[in-house]
Amino acid sequence: MVLRKSGLAAAVLLACSPAAFSDDLNINGFMNVTAGNLSTEDISLDGYDDGVSFDVGTVVGLQMSKQVNDTTSATVQLISRGSDNYSTEASWAYVTYAANENTDIRMGRLRTPFFYYSDFLEVGYAYNWVRPPSIVYRLDAFSSISGVDVTHRFAIGGMDGSIQAYTGRYNDDFTLSGDTYHIELRRAAGMVFSLNSGDFGARLSYHQADLTLDANAALAGPNGRALDNLAAGGALAGVGDEFTADEDKAKFYQASVSYDNGSTAVIAEWTALDQTTALLNDDSAYLISAAQRFGDATVHLTYTVAEDDLESGVVGQVQKNAESKENSIILGMRYDYDSSTAFKVDIQQHDEELVNGAKGESGLLYNVGMSLVF
Repeated sequence: MVLRKSGLAAAVLLACSPAAFSDDLNINGFMNVTAGNLSTEDISLDGYDDGVSFDVGTVVGLQMSKQVNDTTSATVQLISRGSDNYSTEASWAYVTYAANENTDIRMGRLRTPFFYYSDFLEVGYAYNWVRPPSIVYRLDAFSSISGVDVTHRFAIGGMDGSIQAYTGRYNDDFTLSGDTYHIELRRAAGMVFSLNSGDFGARLSYHQADLTLDANAALAGPNGRALDNLAAGGALAGVGDEFTADEDKAKFYQASVSYDNGSTAVIAEWTALDQTTALLNDDSAYLISAAQRFGDATVHLTYTVAEDDLESGVVGQVQKNAESKENSIILGMRYDYDSSTAFKVDIQQHDEELVNGAKGESGLLYNVGMSLVF
């Protein structure tokens, strides 16, 4: 399977045969049906446990697009996830204005372009894994944002590329380690630069927002939420002001390089999270993945690492209570049954080196799945 982003886009579009209705209304769909099982209950990974789950990674999506006139179109993508009890949400809902043949302006609910695979996160057919490694692809809660973006495509010296800039806002609940918090990202903005030359590709992105989180030291207790207890620990250590989040700056960095000659593919991706609040630890993560195609079958191997970066002094000592460090090795195989159906098997060796500052455990995650586009 092609790893380069432009190749992925072509593969997915070619595999989909949209249902065309009057006045250029097109409908496409995709589905990922998965099953997963952890070898032990001593670790936590991707929502799985030591029983077989068919819901965690299962996703159904429907995308509708309508060409309103020569320069304007409307797009809606509805997603239903097994991990959310199959409730349906609009991950995309935007209007596109084509300023010219190389520049598009979109407004509405957009995919937040954090990662190399952000545009295809839900479309399992677009990548080799049963699901992207969560150690790196860890901002699921903020995968969509309400706002506006501008994308300009260009070609120079035998290379083609694009620059995307966006701004918007996020205001919703999210779940972290089983606890629910309300979070607001104001003045969110970012820029993405992508470049492709032959079999090689590169991507750089920068994102920032003013972060507000409802963690409260006064709510700490034996059954309290983890971040409430962490805030209370900061207050007891005399650094309580560092463990609040009220429009504190949060920054996210991403870089990736890729190679794909149609049969052999390699991608390396690095990310880092940097925040002024001490409530959430800064962290960095990376993955290196290689794939080899043999006819309709593809074998791939991925190594991925993530670790927290703590502050110095007393603040860092308090943050150690939430420190995390982990790594995974994923061995998988994909079989393309036809131009719109792929079967996948992944085995992931996961090592929790540190969990909440204490030594963790290791285990295996077994995943099988079928990805469809239609």
